[in-house]
Amino acid sequence: MQNVTVLYSDETDRKGWNEAFRGMSHVMTVTAENGLTGVLEGLRAMRENLRVAVISSRLYPYPHPGLVGLLRELNPDLEVLLISREACAPPLKPLLEDRIRHLCILPGQEGVHEDRLPAVIDMLLKQRGWDISCCLKEGTVLHSYRLSSSDDKEDLIAKLEELLSGEGEEMELLRQKGALLADELLENAMYDAPRSGCGDRLFSKGERRSMLPREDIVFSFGFDGETLSLALTDNWGSLDPDEVLEYLTRNEEDVLDCGDPGGRGLFIVWRFLDRFHVAVTPGHLTRVGGQLHLRSTLTPEAPRGFHIMNGCEEVAA
Repeated sequence: MQNVTVLYSDETDRKGWNEAFRGMSHVMTVTAENGLTGVLEGLRAMRENLRVAVISSRLYPYPHPGLVGLLRELNPDLEVLLISREACAPPLKPLLEDRIRHLCILPGQEGVHEDRLPAVIDMLLKQRGWDISCCLKEGTVLHSYRLSSSDDKEDLIAKLEELLSGEGEEMELLRQKGALLADELLENAMYDAPRSGCGDRLFSKGERRSMLPREDIVFSFGFDGETLSLALTDNWGSLDPDEVLEYLTRNEEDVLDCGDPGGRGLFIVWRFLDRFHVAVTPGHLTRVGGQLHLRSTLTPEAPRGFHIMNGCEEVAA
């Protein structure tokens, strides 16, 4: 059963992605070099089974800005994944308007594993959120800490820095980035996630506080000598998937009010991780995290992808 389709601009575009999709038997590939009419007619026949559409950035957002809307007419629950080469990464605003929550940018940097598209597509098909251990070597020890108060933050950052205690410029830079990411993740969970029924923040940034009786905030991380993987999970579920993408877009365009620490914090985390994942089960759970490579050459300004899951199956931190 073919429930995944990959749309390319032309045959040259398709050949450029052959290696990334090697071994995926349940994928149908189509090109739009002769227009979209024939493409959509072919997809209409399989629309009941169509669950994931992968679109090349050479086809979107230009020259076919209405493509995603036409695809969702076939299946309103369709998951859309945009794939792009680093040199031609798309602006985020069209993705926000079309509610495209998944972006893979290839190829990866030298010495770093590329996005494994088959694994990403499997995640979308199963609606299963990212697992912190999936990018680490087998047997890597995972560390998880449940917060009891805001006083725990500095101790947890110190524990992360201790795990990254090796010497050398690369390790020092990874340690600095890891501490920054941990600080942003913890601040977001402690001060931005807790909301009243009206959506107002319950705590002011920097306020000394204890966790509420049924509040659950867990910080998890692991390092296998090459890759640092970390995640922050809270049980508020106060983020909306579209809100996450809006924050990233508005910050990218420099129009976000800098007084909004939640949106700015998410943007900073996205810009420092090599891979960025968000999973939201509204009113129940939010998990924000990703991975960072020891030999990462990405600057904060370099394009990178993201995966924003909504209502997905909960996985272990």
